Amino acid sequence: MNAPPRPGAAATLMLCAAAAILEGFDNQSMGVAAPRMAAEFHLTAGQMGLIFSGATLGLLLGAAVGGRIADHLGRKRALIASLLLFGLCSFLTATAVGPGSLFVARLLTGLGLGGSLPNYIALSSEAAHPARRLSVGTWVMAGMPFGGALAGLMALGGQWGWDWRSIFWVGGILPVALALMMSLWLPESAAFRRAHAEAGTARVTSVSQVLFGEGRAPTTLMLWASFFLTQMVLLLMLNWLPSLILGLGYTHAQASWAAVWSNLAGSIGAGLLGQRQSGPQRRQWIVATYAGIAAALLWVAHAGGSFAATAVACAVAGAFINGAMLILYASAPLYYGAAIRGTGVGTTVAVGRLGSVVGPLYASALLTGGVGSAAVLVAILPFVAIGGGAAYALTGRATSAD
Repeated sequence: MNAPPRPGAAATLMLCAAAAILEGFDNQSMGVAAPRMAAEFHLTAGQMGLIFSGATLGLLLGAAVGGRIADHLGRKRALIASLLLFGLCSFLTATAVGPGSLFVARLLTGLGLGGSLPNYIALSSEAAHPARRLSVGTWVMAGMPFGGALAGLMALGGQWGWDWRSIFWVGGILPVALALMMSLWLPESAAFRRAHAEAGTARVTSVSQVLFGEGRAPTTLMLWASFFLTQMVLLLMLNWLPSLILGLGYTHAQASWAAVWSNLAGSIGAGLLGQRQSGPQRRQWIVATYAGIAAALLWVAHAGGSFAATAVACAVAGAFINGAMLILYASAPLYYGAAIRGTGVGTTVAVGRLGSVVGPLYASALLTGGVGSAAVLVAILPFVAIGGGAAYALTGRATSAD
């Protein structure tokens, strides 16, 4: 734990944290922009659900391909290319003229986001000392809900004449700038270079062998189940929280503040939970985390007419939901060796993103069918229980040494 920092680790962790912030910014941007976007284009709940899922479908494809490419060409190249795609396609959202162009813009943006995610996860994990990978990785990934909070704050700019498009202009400029910074200051992963040199001209390991070979099948399936179900809950809340808060009778400004508090608490909560779960009481803390998600969702649903109580409930829900998801992100690299880490993490993220597609559509179907906001929140609870069980079972699996 007291080992000296690895060369270039500080730059790597800061740049990866910045990438996580931008990912969180984009994830929340659609949620906070949705009410005004829907009003401008006269979108139904079903259309909004499809648009939300456009980005997550792109994320699914981008994560699967981006991680695989990184195992061949390097984490740095794949991450920079993904950020450029993400940033440039965010401009398409800002210039959208209807539901069709919004869906295409979000799909393409998602491809870039998906490609970047497994690479900055792998880079930050490989930059940390092995004994600290879970806690360091969780703090890096805590940038995601912090970025979501920034998007929520930007949405409050509507009071000063900013429209929803401003969020996506900012969300496009920053990833392009970060990609340029990474081209100058981000070192390639030493673990990747070493694994690549050792492999030499050896045959490339197949995807099925990476995922299911050498006894990894149970680990991979547990990762997939926990990622899928936790991502389902997280993206449903990220995309629909402002609209659900409006459905509970609050104003647009209050809905934006609920998203801000949820994400800020998620950023802090994820780091603290990551520290606790990297210790000897990991299993107990996983149980506490998923139980906290269930309790907080019930609290949001039944907080009554007090916005203060609802905002606190949203903050608690954000802390536990983001904490659970970001700990899973930090955990995934631990189960695959350096030579196959990009493929393993990328595929796991892609499966998780299937849950991200299902979550918003699930909420959309319930709302379209006339179910109220409180009932939607209660209907999430079975997925929380099953996802928590998979995460608990995962703690019994062996991790990689490199």
